[in-house]
Amino acid sequence: MKKFLLQIWLFSVPVVASAILLFCINPDKQFSYRFVEGECSNKAGWIYDRVFLSHKGLDVVFIGASQTACAVKDELIERRLVKLTGDSLGVASLGYCRGGRDIQYVMLKDVFRHNTPRLVVVEVTEDEPKKSHPVFPYLAETEDLIGSAVFFNQRYIVSLWKGLVIRYEYLRANLFGTCRYSGDPAANYGYIPNSATAGQDLLQQNRLSWERRLHKSKPAFLRTAELHYSQYYLEKIVKMAGKYNSRVMFLYMRESGSRLQEPMLLDYYRNLAEIIILPDSVFANPVNWADATHLNDSGATLASEQIARQLIGVFSGSNVISVEKN
Repeated sequence: MKKFLLQIWLFSVPVVASAILLFCINPDKQFSYRFVEGECSNKAGWIYDRVFLSHKGLDVVFIGASQTACAVKDELIERRLVKLTGDSLGVASLGYCRGGRDIQYVMLKDVFRHNTPRLVVVEVTEDEPKKSHPVFPYLAETEDLIGSAVFFNQRYIVSLWKGLVIRYEYLRANLFGTCRYSGDPAANYGYIPNSATAGQDLLQQNRLSWERRLHKSKPAFLRTAELHYSQYYLEKIVKMAGKYNSRVMFLYMRESGSRLQEPMLLDYYRNLAEIIILPDSVFANPVNWADATHLNDSGATLASEQIARQLIGVFSGSNVISVEKN
């Protein structure tokens, strides 16, 4: 038995030591953002170019999931703001596929290291995401990766493993000289266009799914536990923005079938920042949907025009009038 335990110990020591050494490495940002190439229409690579290479300012940053990527026409909003305020403003939509507050936090952390946005607009949906984003460990520095041991992070062990994988690949790439990406400093706008129109069957399925979901209930302690991880990072985002004197606003983006005029956690969001709630006319018309959860080009145009109207009030110094119902 002692011999067996000794063998386990002799095997474990170099493995643990190698893991510790790998965690001492932080891949450079170019490698991290390019590591997930092919995912989410290569949006991570574009975000790297826009944040780190572009000479264009980042005055207004939209952050969120694919609902933001497919609904926020940053170029249109920028034109409206420039025309109506007379300011030279740079607007960028950093929406990235799938929800997860931790990846939004590390992306914004990179933004604030290189820019000081005047406004950060954070997407909120009907409810908060419950889990870590699967791409988070590829972008997170070791401090943030280890620090994600927050109750209730269901993907913590998987995140650590992914963190080891990217650090190993980064080390290997540097040893063999395979890092060759030069980037595109001309990257300006992150809107992902979609001209499709969702079929009625798809929209109906989403509506029925939401009806079933809203009729289900969970014990209060379980819901509190599920929300803690997401709220932890959302509050870190607000605090970080405040440190740089950047204003935070929330933008409510809902699915086609939820029919929820406001998010379930509206009071919680309002305790942190103002919230933009778009008119129901943006979401109620079936022709504005590319699928059950994403607006198409026509829907995105309507949404972006409304968003621009809200933000004009912010930059002109007048009060923001939230369009909550229509």
